[in-house]
Amino acid sequence: MSYVLIFDIPRSMAVERVRINRELHRRGAKRIQDSFWKHENLEFLIKIALKIREIGGKASILEEKLIF
Repeated sequence: MSYVLIFDIPRSMAVERVRINRELHRRGAKRIQDSFWKHENLEFLIKIALKIREIGGKASILEEKLIF
């Protein structure tokens, strides 16, 4: 099962956004769009989502489910 992390980090925090993106990439997450990343490890995505919220961003995690 895969999960999707959707996040928004304010433009004024561009350095933090780059750090988050690099960490996601380094851990094998797949970029769907700029702030949409897919990964199988829910605990890892929760950790990232908490970091994003701590720095003032917004983050949500969805369960991926293929419909058609």
